[in-house]
Amino acid sequence: MAIDPRDAIWNETHNLLYLASYALELKAALLIRWVWLDSITKITVAISSGGAALAGLVFWKNSDYTFLWPMFTSASALLAIISKQLSVAEKLQAHATSAGSLSALTIDIESLIVRMKINADFSIAEFEKKLLGFRGKYGIEVSKFPFDLLLTQGLRVRTQMAVNRALGPQAKEES
Repeated sequence: MAIDPRDAIWNETHNLLYLASYALELKAALLIRWVWLDSITKITVAISSGGAALAGLVFWKNSDYTFLWPMFTSASALLAIISKQLSVAEKLQAHATSAGSLSALTIDIESLIVRMKINADFSIAEFEKKLLGFRGKYGIEVSKFPFDLLLTQGLRVRTQMAVNRALGPQAKEES
């Protein structure tokens, strides 16, 4: 039994909207986690750096507390090194850029769906070309998903549940 090409375009467009929405929500959640880590690291480095200077001045003459000065400076240096080694700034930039691109893509896909609703006799060739173009953009964005230390199974499940709620009855379980 042959499937109507318009139905196939409808189905694939809704599937792509689901996938793009999931990827967008995941990127946004990761961005929030990296911003939080970056903020905590910067605050801790600032406190420990200030604390090291203060400890050096206050406890210089008191031998009972001299161990605090190297401890504060070591903690500050360690946090700065960890932040640099985790490439926090680069991850923030990458997730923000990707989230922006995925946001634009989901809007484009939603606009395509609106156009199909308005004109039920839409041009199969034109809409197929648009759909394949959006799939290409989606593929490029998904290929930018490297291993991420903060991406957990729990985050994936919560994100999928949020997308399922947001998209309503058209949402489906991710394979």
